[in-house]
Amino acid sequence: MSQRSIEAFIARARIDPGLQRQLADCCLEQWGDSHIPLDIDAQKVIAVAAAHGFQFSMADVVAAQCQKLNEFWRFEMENSFVARRSLSLIQYQISGPAGAGPNYGYLS
Repeated sequence: MSQRSIEAFIARARIDPGLQRQLADCCLEQWGDSHIPLDIDAQKVIAVAAAHGFQFSMADVVAAQCQKLNEFWRFEMENSFVARRSLSLIQYQISGPAGAGPNYGYLS
């Protein structure tokens, strides 16, 4: 599977000094555990990976990035809902039922 190949390549690149030298201009320290940033020379990364036995394409790199962005979006949305609920509860504690927002009217 190409996603596993990307993850395995990233893990190897982080510990292999030779790969680190080859990828010196590709900001290896900024890569995630399961994706390669799109603002680097992805074709170079794909070529270096292929030379070391890892097979994935530009489509795989883009798909991994999209998956990571989707995970990030979901995480941020869940955090925003939790934050809003927490702020409403704080407002309720300070202002009483009249201060609770309309989404949290069940608190009164």
